[in-house]
Amino acid sequence: MLYIGENLRTMRKSKDLTQEDVAGILGVTPQTVSKWERGDTYPDITMLPSLANLFNTSIDTLIGMDRINDAERKRELFRQGHEHIKERNIEAAIDLYTAALKEYSQDEGIMSDLAMALALSGDQSRISKAKELCTRVLAGSAGSKVHHTTRAALCFIYLKAGNREMAEKTARDLPHVWESRETVQVEIAMNPDASAIDTYLRYIAIGEI
Repeated sequence: MLYIGENLRTMRKSKDLTQEDVAGILGVTPQTVSKWERGDTYPDITMLPSLANLFNTSIDTLIGMDRINDAERKRELFRQGHEHIKERNIEAAIDLYTAALKEYSQDEGIMSDLAMALALSGDQSRISKAKELCTRVLAGSAGSKVHHTTRAALCFIYLKAGNREMAEKTARDLPHVWESRETVQVEIAMNPDASAIDTYLRYIAIGEI
């Protein structure tokens, strides 16, 4: 994913330029600049040096290479973390996500996965930290998928803490998807043991048992 459109709009406004101003400088139409900013089209590669010079920046910054590289790093981080959980190497997953959270302290996806890894560790002293992380995610602005996954995980984290009432209350707020009211409420009603709870948490974390 390129971030040219978003960056162009931000940089243009920071210089108090209109789309017509930019179009005139570059010899294109205002409609072309508008399409770039909306992400409908990208500037021709030969136009990038002129755009970078206009906004006194680098081509890498213009296309958002820092954000692209961050996204790639995070994808690899989650891949490794899910592989650790799949192999039941929970301590490695915890170490990985803990280190990642120091670098990406506001990343709610990392918080969510760390919470599930902590809950899977078998260490009851880590349950309160797992609940705290889930609460932070649910209070934040993460996308609906992260929120639903975190809420479903929190149901089973409450069960591990022996708080069935809160597990049931949390389940009632789930949507009609896998992390759903119907599915999770049925599992809670079955009064799962610790092993079954861990099975559900692994499924939520990595999509398989």
